[in-house]
Amino acid sequence: MDEFAADPQTCRQCRGLCCQGHPGAWADPGRFLARHFEREQRIDIPYLRTTLPFLGMELRDLCGVPVPTPRTAPWGCVHLGVAGCKLAPEDRPDQCRALIPDIETLLHGEIRCRMPVEYGTGTIRETWREFWGIEG
Repeated sequence: MDEFAADPQTCRQCRGLCCQGHPGAWADPGRFLARHFEREQRIDIPYLRTTLPFLGMELRDLCGVPVPTPRTAPWGCVHLGVAGCKLAPEDRPDQCRALIPDIETLLHGEIRCRMPVEYGTGTIRETWREFWGIEG
């Protein structure tokens, strides 16, 4: 995803309702690995389970498929601060970058923002299932 869908004004006013619920997931294994690891490193699930906590992340279980996400804190995403997301847009997980803010969220006080299908949980689960070589 080259484009960033966020509307900082809407997100600031809603105080990150989506981020309070749970952190967004990384959809693209290649982008995730390129942002956090050296190209030569051998990356597997056990390695990530021990390494990700030091990077402020964890593996979320999506119906048996481990998917990297920022760690969950009592307030939601560990990167959610008073002024919004502490991460630069280019460092945010794909779901965070893809979420399309909707002004209706402010009017109703519940998340009305949209996630493109290609960044939905089911699609991400399948992408990572294939990447890990997990039988479906």
